[in-house]
Parts: sequence; C-alpha cells; structure tokens
Amino acid sequence: MAKFVVEIDKKTCQGFGACVEICPGFFKLAEDDGKSTMLKDSKKIIENEKLVREIYETDDLECAKEGAQACPFKAIHVKDVVRDVQLV
Repeated sequence: MAKFVVEIDKKTCQGFGACVEICPGFFKLAEDDGKSTMLKDSKKIIENEKLVREIYETDDLECAKEGAQACPFKAIHVKDVVRDVQLV
C-alpha cells in the first residue's frame, strides 16, 4: 500500500502550470483541457461525463508535495494515508 495520495481537483485547476515547472517528472498539462494531470497512471473520477478529480497513490512525496505547494489555486492536495493527515 502506498504511503501518500496526490489528488488534482480539476474544477479548481486553472492550468497555470506551476506544478509542471516545479515537478515535470510528475505533472504535465493535459492536451485536451490544458489543466494539470499526472504523468503516471492515476485513478480518474468522472461525474456527468467530465473528469473532476485525478488521484494517484505514491511513496514518492517530495516532488508531488512541491508541485502541490506551487499551485496558486490550491488545486493539488497531498495526504499521508498512514497517519491520515493532509500535508498540502
């Protein structure tokens, strides 16, 4: 089981790209909507035929955390699932 969960709130994301600048090995801007997405396989939550959240489990905290902290819209969240604590 992964120690951390990274979540992108697609409703909040504005495609600013700060997460990509800080952590290009983890995040990229999607070609279809210009919003942040993850390079790695992630669970996609779709409501009313629209992607609203993207969730990825990982043990690699630092890059994801730095990317989340760089987001001016607070659209990326990182949670420690072992301690059940929201980190970003």
